[in-house]
Amino acid sequence: MAALAPLRSLEEEVTCSICLDYLRDPVTIDCGHVFCRSCTTDVRPASGGRPVCPLCKKPFKKENIRPVWQLASLVENIERLKVDKGRQPGEAAREQQDTRLCERHQEKLHYYCEEDGKLLCVMCRESREHRPHSAVLVEKAAQPHRKKLQDQRQCIVAEFEQGHQFLREREQRLLDQLAKLEQELTEGREKYKTRGVGELARLALVISELEGKAQQPAAELMQDTRDFLNRYPRKKFWIGKPIARVVKKRTGEFSDRLLSLQRGLREFQGKLLRDLEYKTVSVTLDPQSASGYLQLSEDWKCVTYSGLYQRAYLHPQQFDCEPGVLGSKGFTWGKVYWEVEVEREGWSEDEEEGDEEEEGEEEEEEEEAGYGDGYDDWETDEDEESLGDEEEEEEAAEEEEVLESCMVGVARDSVKRKGDLSLRPEDGVWALRLSSAGIWANTSPEAELFPALRPRRVGIALDYEGGTVTFTNAESQELIYTFTATFTRRLLPFLWLKWPGTRLLLRP
Repeated sequence: MAALAPLRSLEEEVTCSICLDYLRDPVTIDCGHVFCRSCTTDVRPASGGRPVCPLCKKPFKKENIRPVWQLASLVENIERLKVDKGRQPGEAAREQQDTRLCERHQEKLHYYCEEDGKLLCVMCRESREHRPHSAVLVEKAAQPHRKKLQDQRQCIVAEFEQGHQFLREREQRLLDQLAKLEQELTEGREKYKTRGVGELARLALVISELEGKAQQPAAELMQDTRDFLNRYPRKKFWIGKPIARVVKKRTGEFSDRLLSLQRGLREFQGKLLRDLEYKTVSVTLDPQSASGYLQLSEDWKCVTYSGLYQRAYLHPQQFDCEPGVLGSKGFTWGKVYWEVEVEREGWSEDEEEGDEEEEGEEEEEEEEAGYGDGYDDWETDEDEESLGDEEEEEEAAEEEEVLESCMVGVARDSVKRKGDLSLRPEDGVWALRLSSAGIWANTSPEAELFPALRPRRVGIALDYEGGTVTFTNAESQELIYTFTATFTRRLLPFLWLKWPGTRLLLRP
C-alpha cells in the first residue's frame, strides 16, 4: 500500500484539471498551467475577447500555447508503470516489443498524419514538417478502417452462408430424388417378383396337367383333343423386364446430374483457388537450361520442338537428352499461379465433341437393337484374327501418340538434367503429361486422369508452404489433379515437349 502512494501522487500531477483524465498531448499557456491540447480548444473567450485559464482566470493567447514534451513522456511512463503492476511476468517485455516507437525521437506513435499517411509522435506532430497538416489520434484514424474490415467480414460470412444454404438445398433435393428413385426401383422389383412367382405357379399347374394327360389311355386321350387345344393354346409366356423403361431413363438422367455436380464442384474449387488464394505471376523460360531439341521465342514465353539437335555447346544447367526447359524465376515461399497454353495443330474441340456424340448415339442404337432379340452375336475364327490385327494396330498407334506428348509443371532447381531421366516426383518433378491419347500425372506408375474437357490452357497453382501443386483447366476452372509433397529447395516452372506441331506458351 505504501508503494502505491507515490504513484497516486504522480497521477494527480499529470491529471488535466478540465477533463480529469491523464494529460493527452499536454500544452502550457501564458500563466504556466498545463492542460490537454484538445481541452484548451474548448475554452471559450471571456467578455474581453481572450480565453481565460480555468484555474487562475488569467487571459492567455492561443498562439502562445506550447507543447510540454517532457510531461507527455512522463504520462506515458506512469501509464506503463500502472499497467505493469497488474501484468504477469514477461508480458511487459512482449508489449514493449510490440510497441512501435518513432525512429527519430524514440517516442510512442500517438498520431496519424492524413496528408502524408504516416504515424507521428508528439514531437513529430509539432515539427515544422507536420504542424500545418491534419493529424488525428491513431485510434480515431483506425476506426473507419476497422469498420470497413468489419463490413467486409460480415459480407464474407453472408456470402459463404448464402453459398452453404444453396448447396444444402441442392443436396437435399438430389437426396430426395434419389430416395424416390430407390422407392420406384423397389416397387418395380416387388411387382416383377410377384408377377414372376404367379407365372411360375401357373406354369407348374400346366405342367402337372400335361403330365397327367400324358398318362391317360390312348382312347381317353383322343376323346377331347379339341378341348385340349383350346385349354393349352400355343402362346408366348410372360417375360417381363426387371426395370421399367421410365425408371431406367430417370436413372440415366440422375447419373448425368451427378456428373454435372462433380464437374461444377471441381470448377468451383479451381476458381476459388486461383482468385482468392494465389497471386498470378508472369514467368519466363531460362534459355541456358533449354534442351537443344527446343526452340524458344525472343520473349522466352514460347517453346517448340525440333527433331534436330540445334546446339553444339552444352551449358552446365542445360538438359542434354530430354527435351526439357526450366523457368528463369524460382519460388521458395508463397502461393503463386501461372498458366501454360497448349497450341496443337489440328485440335478442334467442336469436331471432337461431335464425334463423341455420334459414337454415343451409335452405341445406344446398337444396344437398343440387340436388347430384345435374345440372340448373341457369335464370332468366327476369321473375325477373331481380324479383330486381333485391329487391336495390335490400335495399340501401336496409341504407343506412338504417347511418345508424342508434353509435360507442364514444376521442378526443383537441383533436378538432374543429364542423360535419360524418369522425371517423377521422387526425382524432383511434379507435372502433368498431355497427348492426343489422354492426360496423366507423372506419378510412379503414371495415373491416368479423366477431366470433363481436354484442357487447352493448364493452370498451375503452387503453394510452397502448404506443399501442394494443383493443376486446373484454366478455361473451365475444373480441378484436374493435386500433388502433395514437402518442398525444401527452390522450385522452377518446368516444360517438356516432344510433340511436333505443338507449341507451349506461358501465360500471362
